[in-house]
Amino acid sequence: MKDVDSRATKRRNGAGSVYYRESDGQWVGAAYVLTTAGVRRRKVVYGQSWEEANSKLTQLVARAEQGIPVPDRSVRLREYLDYWLKAYVPNLRATTARGYESVIRLHLQPGLGGKRLGKLAVADVRTFLAGLRERCLCCASGLDRNRRADHRCCSVGRCCGRRPTVRQVQFVHAVLRNVLSHAMREELIPRNVATLVKVPTPRYKVGKGLSVDQVRRLLKAAEGHRLHPLYVVAATMGLRRGELLGMRWQDLDLDKGTLRTEKTIQRVGGELVFQDTKTDDSDAVLPLPEVTWVALLDHQVAQAKERAAAGDAWRDFGLVFPTEIGTPIEPRNLNRHFTRLRERAGLPNVRLHDLRHTVVTLLLELGVPPHLVQAIARHAHVDITLKIYAHTNLDAMRAAVKRLDDHLT
Repeated sequence: MKDVDSRATKRRNGAGSVYYRESDGQWVGAAYVLTTAGVRRRKVVYGQSWEEANSKLTQLVARAEQGIPVPDRSVRLREYLDYWLKAYVPNLRATTARGYESVIRLHLQPGLGGKRLGKLAVADVRTFLAGLRERCLCCASGLDRNRRADHRCCSVGRCCGRRPTVRQVQFVHAVLRNVLSHAMREELIPRNVATLVKVPTPRYKVGKGLSVDQVRRLLKAAEGHRLHPLYVVAATMGLRRGELLGMRWQDLDLDKGTLRTEKTIQRVGGELVFQDTKTDDSDAVLPLPEVTWVALLDHQVAQAKERAAAGDAWRDFGLVFPTEIGTPIEPRNLNRHFTRLRERAGLPNVRLHDLRHTVVTLLLELGVPPHLVQAIARHAHVDITLKIYAHTNLDAMRAAVKRLDDHLT
């Protein structure tokens, strides 16, 4: 017989209880909480240890005390979606949460919201996704209702037919699958029917890296501009746009010549927000090449002069690459500046993100081991690093094929 931990009895009044169930060897947490039906009912959670069950029960009670009703088995999907948005989405990154909220509001609520959660079937999900592929995105979002009559893409009685891409359909399916996974863990449904419906996988285009000559032309075109050091960092460190704009002086150690990217700037809900970087690998400490280190030292001096010139108008966010008064740069404004820069450099088809891929290509060409390049580029998997190199290094592939040709002839 298992010894019941004395901690199981140490809970305040109204916080429920945790006990060991000998029939299946699980720890059970139980409490009376408000449900979506408007009544208080006993809800249970399970864990393999006292700590796990206690943690789940604490979260359950905390959500109830925050006024978030717990769904019951008879709940409709729209009610569970509302609950899921309040209970789980606030813990996610702002951009991720915004995307989930948009999918639920524009697609899942109108398409499946009226279905009973416990009776949602594979056929329902399959029919919903088939209809989604044929639905105009402008009509779904009510885009035209928010535009002036002379700027509408759809006229009365005629739809522009802007259908969702394969990637957009996959994302809607992924959100539904995620929602139902939580419902299954809460024992509201016996299975996740969304996992039984397959959707096409999009084919992603891999950006091309720049050659050394192209990088030099870009940096030459940027000389004399206050953002020249930003492009030096982009070309040598492989940072993403949001990471460049979110870089702070406290992330740099110019004495040791290192950089740690911890923050990124994104536009969410019409506002610029600071967010943590994508993964733990994204904020690894990276060494600075000498050319980058020198550029940042010069930039630090130049920024001090800008701060003095701005006077009381300067707003200090501690950013390395802010506006001329210290505020964050709008990401779209950086894109506009880069568009003008690439045209001056005679490189009209180059994207800002291609500079990130350039670092991967050049380091692998110099013989740096792939796992080190992966660490510098902060890719989640080395396969991504090698895929970029295979896509961009056409000259190396031609040389390899030529060797085969020479061997056979």
